Amino acid sequence: MSHDTTDHDTTGQGSTGRGPTSHDALRTDTSGATGYAVNAQYYDLIFPAAQRDAMRAALTTLLAGARRVVEIGSGTGQFTETLVANLPAGGEVFAVEPAPVMRAALTTRLAALGDPPVTVLPEEALTAEVDGPVDAVVALHVLTHFSPADRAALWDRWAPRLNPGGVVVVDVQAPQTPVAVPATTVPGRTLGRRRYDSVSEAAVDGDGLVWTVTYRVHEGDRLVSRESVSFPSFVVPDEVLHAELRGAGCEPVPEPPPGVLAWRANRSRPGVA
Repeated sequence: MSHDTTDHDTTGQGSTGRGPTSHDALRTDTSGATGYAVNAQYYDLIFPAAQRDAMRAALTTLLAGARRVVEIGSGTGQFTETLVANLPAGGEVFAVEPAPVMRAALTTRLAALGDPPVTVLPEEALTAEVDGPVDAVVALHVLTHFSPADRAALWDRWAPRLNPGGVVVVDVQAPQTPVAVPATTVPGRTLGRRRYDSVSEAAVDGDGLVWTVTYRVHEGDRLVSRESVSFPSFVVPDEVLHAELRGAGCEPVPEPPPGVLAWRANRSRPGVA
């Protein structure tokens, strides 16, 4: 989710929950063991509806006909629902979500759909296993939490599993350079008497950022509670992602839907048996 509803991922999805730390010493922490304890309860409440709808529309367009879909970092499942809704007959989704508190929300949401063809994988993205080739790999609002080395490992693991013409979809990363982001309030939803919002800001930390997100609960004019979480964020511009995916055997999709980048596996190479 973005800090101004379009540009910055500050939901904390994939967040480590750690305070400011030297980026040179960081490795990817996809467990979310501490950070999610704070933000999971607020996640859907403060995700901007316009951005959510744009992501869902992009997935519907880009994944048309995809039968086997891997979703990296499914979170609470708000995009998993879209993937399921667009599956052709006999299709299936593999939802990779290692954080237990987020996975609880994910499985609850999926259970409400009846018996959806979704296999929930509790492993991390670099170790999760899927049998056979796939038609799409979706990674929304998680890439900023992968170090360059682990991002390379991510593509090495999943790009070869794509069928020829299979698609990789990510959200546009922002900011594209390590610049400080001033505190900005993102309005959220209202449940009963209480209103939710978040305040997000980022400080430069070497060649990356440290985001701090404060989740607030209001009742009338009274601030009922506030909780904060900080997490390191890796900055990756579009041109770097294009180079990485080309190196993994994928070519950019021209003029992708707003808010996302996409690549298709070269049709000349076979998928994984």
